[in-house]
Amino acid sequence: MANLLLLAALLLPLHACTPTGPEGRGTDGAHAGGATPAPLTEAGPAQSGAAKAPDRGDFRVARREAAGGRSAEELRELAEEERSLGEMADELNRAFSLPHDILIGFDECGEPNAFYDPERKQITVCDELVSDLYEAFRARHTGQKELDAAVANATTFVFYHELGHALIDAYDLPVTGREEDAVDQLSVLVLADGSEEGEKTVLDAALSFAREGDAELDEMAFADEHSLDRQRFYNIVCLLYGQNEEKFATLVRDGLLPEERAAGCGEEFGRVERAWGALLAPYVK
Repeated sequence: MANLLLLAALLLPLHACTPTGPEGRGTDGAHAGGATPAPLTEAGPAQSGAAKAPDRGDFRVARREAAGGRSAEELRELAEEERSLGEMADELNRAFSLPHDILIGFDECGEPNAFYDPERKQITVCDELVSDLYEAFRARHTGQKELDAAVANATTFVFYHELGHALIDAYDLPVTGREEDAVDQLSVLVLADGSEEGEKTVLDAALSFAREGDAELDEMAFADEHSLDRQRFYNIVCLLYGQNEEKFATLVRDGLLPEERAAGCGEEFGRVERAWGALLAPYVK
């Protein structure tokens, strides 16, 4: 529970930015003058002329089922987790107009996972996923503070990935290609807002996929609706680099991103940003 309490607190600051349209970008595919996208709570240039959808729903906290035998400390932490998630829901409600309520929360799932349930209209981040990420990052980070931050960052990315699924369902958005890739892209756009914190969040998320990519692949890995973890790593790093090639030149110099892929990342980021900006324009407040 303590790990989830930490994550709930760290998820609160919405780095979220709405993807801007072509007017907010330079002709070379990088942000003009290093400008960052407009905040979600403000319409960017591409959104200003869009007809706004009515707001008929809210993000709400999905409360855990009551269970006996909890200590006073566990009950206190549970209440704090709900309070933090409630603040996050408030921030999301200031950002988006919804056609119906969407629940958000942590829960025990029996496996390391996170998912959006279209029937219950609920985003769930599993306790087991958080524990799994702690084990994965433990060898990379010796200090507890750095370890907590890395896990929080990777979990935050996963949350916005699932938020992408929820928004596609709520707005009945068209997606050409894999939906899983599309919502990875949205998570990068939301988090890589030009701040050091947002960029670190995206990099830690990418590294979480890099370590998983070392596992032996079976046939289901190729049949899965998700791209291979190693592919997700390069896709995420490419979008981050494409946002500001000068700022993130070290990704290429350090060998994290091959030069051959890096050459097209600016254009790739521009296409993704314009696409999500157009799709979300009617729903961003």
